[in-house]
Amino acid sequence: MLLYLIRHAEAEDLGVNGVTRDFDRPLTAKGRGQARALAKAFADRQIVVDAVAASPLVRAYQTAAELIAQWMPDTRAETCDELAIGKIKPAKLTDALASLPARGPRTPSREEKAVAAVGHMPDLADYASWLIGAGPGTIRFSKAAAACLRFKGEPARAAGVLEWLVPPSWFI
Repeated sequence: MLLYLIRHAEAEDLGVNGVTRDFDRPLTAKGRGQARALAKAFADRQIVVDAVAASPLVRAYQTAAELIAQWMPDTRAETCDELAIGKIKPAKLTDALASLPARGPRTPSREEKAVAAVGHMPDLADYASWLIGAGPGTIRFSKAAAACLRFKGEPARAAGVLEWLVPPSWFI
């Protein structure tokens, strides 16, 4: 399995346009552009994603929606409560992501299922570290950064290999 971990793109600050709850912070125009650029970078490199899960927080779900608009226009991201800030329980999240059904176009010659998960710092980085068997604080994600982790089978603690981690400056 391939797991693409993606931090949400740039979001509005609290108080802008009357937003009073962190949960409701939408993407900025720059953030929408970051998400679109990431989607294009995946498409340009022929990276196929079978399913997309997103934190229920507005900025993460909007990031996922921008990605899906290019990757799989006729589908929607799965809302995954386990990706919300402060909610990540690695084993439970792993089970949720591994069980997502493939929704996008499959490449018949590719045996690996590919899932993208859009979340938040520091939880996403801690989860990535857990998956590759590294200590907390080993990995950091800037806004709109993406990482690819590969597993020989299903994802599990210390079973993954970090293939790449790129900041948005690499694809914008």
